[in-house]
Amino acid sequence: MTRTQNQEGNAFCPPTLHRLAHLQAVLPAELLELETWLPWLALPRGNGKMGKVPSLPKAGALRPIDCRGAGVTLAEAHGLARRHGAAGIGIVLASDTGLSVLDLDAPLTLAAQALLRDVTGYAERSPGGGVHLWLGGSLSRNRRQAGIEALGQGFVTVTGAALGGRGRALGTLGSVPEQQGSAPPDSPRAVAPTLADREVLLRLFAAANGAPARALLENGDWAGLGYCSPSEADMAAVRMLRFYCTDPEQLRRLMEGTALRRLKWEQGDYLARTIRHALALGGPVWRVPAG
Repeated sequence: MTRTQNQEGNAFCPPTLHRLAHLQAVLPAELLELETWLPWLALPRGNGKMGKVPSLPKAGALRPIDCRGAGVTLAEAHGLARRHGAAGIGIVLASDTGLSVLDLDAPLTLAAQALLRDVTGYAERSPGGGVHLWLGGSLSRNRRQAGIEALGQGFVTVTGAALGGRGRALGTLGSVPEQQGSAPPDSPRAVAPTLADREVLLRLFAAANGAPARALLENGDWAGLGYCSPSEADMAAVRMLRFYCTDPEQLRRLMEGTALRRLKWEQGDYLARTIRHALALGGPVWRVPAG
């Protein structure tokens, strides 16, 4: 693919690739933390359609790869896509990723429209004009029916072209009707190592999503960060912390020390339910680096 340049001769984002700051502002926190990102090339398939092929540099140019077990951080993939003129970037899903995607083909079928109406969670336009609805929970294999594919394995493109009014939080795989080609999560919940409260916050604020995490937890700026409501921001905050801490009591303690705390938390079991829901979504957790 020809490398795109601006008038000064410097590489810039291709039309289908949003700037990194935009992606960091709109994507769910769970996606930002992954290290299974890759750039992709648009290459013709044998059936005449264009394939979205995960790639990495070799001999100075992007080359198609077997994406299983491959990947880099979001920032690294974005940089590679810019430098080499890739068509876009995406994520390699696997059973231990803790994420799944409903790929809704364009034009949307009535069943796909019903899913978008009934299943909450972050959704965005795909490069082909359809919709990707991102969910917490794993699938051991992909499932497909007319116009709808439930993906838990393989490469999935990410555009950042978010659908309005849905927020940044992941949906729940268990909320998808089984007849739509999905099923409740079938992988065990990952458990994060035990860290002190201060270390949880230090690691979170130093991560790729550290700036928005700090703005949310220390300033309570949920509206400025694009969340639709304080409740959605509460869920997002717990999900950010959950990457480093999966103990419900520690999560409660950390949340109560944030600027998000409000009277609703003292009413009934709202905060406990929010934490239970965030943990039930599953997803990757931080691991002590090897060596």
